[in-house]
Amino acid sequence: MGQDQYSEDLGNSTHQARCPNSLEGALARYDALLANQPDLYEVWTCRGFVLEHLGHYREAIANFDQAIKINPDYALAWHGQAIALTSLRCYEEAVISLNKTVKLTPKNAQAWYNRGNALVFLYRYEEALTSFNRVIEITPKDYKAWYHRSKVLANLGYQYAALASLDKALTINPKCYYALNYRGTVLKKLGQYEAAISSFDRSLQIKPNHPDAWYNKARCFALLGDLETALNYLHQALKLNPTLYRAIAKIDADFNALSNHPRFCTLISPTQSANNNQTVSFARSGT
Repeated sequence: MGQDQYSEDLGNSTHQARCPNSLEGALARYDALLANQPDLYEVWTCRGFVLEHLGHYREAIANFDQAIKINPDYALAWHGQAIALTSLRCYEEAVISLNKTVKLTPKNAQAWYNRGNALVFLYRYEEALTSFNRVIEITPKDYKAWYHRSKVLANLGYQYAALASLDKALTINPKCYYALNYRGTVLKKLGQYEAAISSFDRSLQIKPNHPDAWYNKARCFALLGDLETALNYLHQALKLNPTLYRAIAKIDADFNALSNHPRFCTLISPTQSANNNQTVSFARSGT
């Protein structure tokens, strides 16, 4: 996983319930309010969230800054500032804003969650673990927090603790395909290849077009010495995302036993990737 899940979670922030549906119309209404009462920090904050939603991150930050100048203890403005900073990949600054948010609202599970994710981008895993633990204390049924906690634990080298966290996430949401996929990845690291394959299979039952699960299955079969099966699953991953998985497969030590295999060399060649793309293109056009 990575980046795609974090973006989805930020989109669920509390501002969606506070701001009108029509974003451009909202800006006009907020401007009218601020023209008469420029000290309305709640309006500056909502205006910042609209701008953030529109992708105008620096302008959004300026609005949150204005709200904070008026009311330095308004947690929602600090949180909004952090979200916009994260969108700009300014993770150090985002953590500072999130620290202020959780100080003002210590039971704000979303702020702790966003703090954990920002710290992950900074490779500050121990602090990230503290954040996800705090989320779980507040909202113990947040399966995404259990999932991200598992990734932090794995990065810290606690593979069995990561598995326990993943199992908790899957108890809450048995259809979380990316948790099943990551569970397989952890099992592969532990050398439990058959169990890992079972986890990837469960992930693919939920999301059959998930290329990472196909790729990871290929790795496990290669490590088990079943090279033809590995090649079949690698082919499936390449059909779904040829550019990414061709680049990864070329340098993946798990495929060392395949490095001189003619079919492997063909699969990871740029020509094969172009042929795959052409096939997909024809299929989409109906020709």
